[in-house]
Amino acid sequence: MSLKLTVLRAARTAGVFALMRGLTRKYPRILCYHAGNLGDECGYNPKLFCSPQQLRERLEWLRRNGFVPVTLDDTLRPQAGRGIPVAVTLDDGWYSSYHDLLPLLAQYGHRPVLYLHSEAYEQGAPVAGVALRYILWKAPRTAVRISGLAPALDGDYELGREQDRRRLLEGVEGWLRQMQPAQLASALERFGEAVGVPASALDLASRRFSYMTGDELRQAAANGCAIELHGHLHRYVEGDTEENRANIERCRASIVATGLPSPTHYCYPSGRFDRTAPLAMRAAGVRTATTCFPGLVKLRGPDDAFFLPRFLDGGDVSMLEFEAEMSGVLALARALTAVLPGRARAPA
Repeated sequence: MSLKLTVLRAARTAGVFALMRGLTRKYPRILCYHAGNLGDECGYNPKLFCSPQQLRERLEWLRRNGFVPVTLDDTLRPQAGRGIPVAVTLDDGWYSSYHDLLPLLAQYGHRPVLYLHSEAYEQGAPVAGVALRYILWKAPRTAVRISGLAPALDGDYELGREQDRRRLLEGVEGWLRQMQPAQLASALERFGEAVGVPASALDLASRRFSYMTGDELRQAAANGCAIELHGHLHRYVEGDTEENRANIERCRASIVATGLPSPTHYCYPSGRFDRTAPLAMRAAGVRTATTCFPGLVKLRGPDDAFFLPRFLDGGDVSMLEFEAEMSGVLALARALTAVLPGRARAPA
C-alpha cells in the first residue's frame, strides 16, 4: 500500500491527476455510500459507516476540481461542457444517512439516489447482523461466558480465537432469527450485556443500526433524493430471472405503498450479478442497475446501463486514493494492467 500511495503522490505532483481529469471529463462517475456515523460505528466498519467530516472533505475536493452534481438519470445522457459529472448513491436506507449524509449532499447541490432494502425497512428494527458484529467489535473482554440467553449458546468463548468467535456469531444469529422484529432490540441489548457492552454503549436508541421510517423516506424524497430499488430481500440469485424479477417487484410495491413514485433504478445487493441480469432488469421495468466495480461510465451497448460502474468510498479509502479514482487515474491503471499477459480483463 505504501508503494501504491508513493506512486500516486508522485503522479499527482507531476500533474497526471489533472491531465486525466481533462481527458476523461465527458465520462460520468458514480459514488456509493451507505450509512452516516452517529457514534463510533465508522471505527467498527469504515466501509459501511461514513463520517460527515469525511464526506464534506470529498465534496469540497469535487467542487474545487471541476466536478458537477448530476442525477443518476443524467449519467445516461451526454454532458455538454458543464464540468465532470458525478452522481451519488446511498445503499440500504439507514437512518444515519438521513441524519448525517443527505443534508450535507443537499448543501453541495447533489440529488442522490437511495436504494432501499425494503425488508429491513418494513421490519423497523435494528439490523441484527450489523449490530451483532458491532457488539463483538466493542466487547472489552476476550474471554466470555454465555449463560441464560439460549441453551444452545451456553458456554465459554475466547473471542480472540477465530473459531470461538465464529461459533458464537453463528449461534447468536440463529437465536435472533427465531425472534419477531419487535424483540430484536431487547435481545441485542441482552447479548451486549453478556459480553460486556452495556445498553448505553450499544445505544440502539440513537437508531444508528436502524433504517428510516416512511415519514423520513418521504421527507428525503421531498428534498431531492430519489428512493429506488435494492430488492425486498438483500440478495441476487444468479441465473434465476424470475426470482430476481419478483424480488425487485416486491421492493417496488413497498416503495409505492409508502407514497413514493414508482422506482426504476436498481442496485445489485452485495454487488452480485451475472450476465443474465439484463433479462431480469427488463422484465422488472428497471432502467439502470449499478455494480460495485469502480470505473468511468461508458455506455457503448444496449446492456451497459445494467452494469454501471460505481466507486464504493469509505473510511478505508485515503483521500489520495479517492482523488486518483475520481480523476480517472486508477481506471487507466486497471486498463493497463488488464492487457498484461496472463491478467484477466478488469472493468474500466
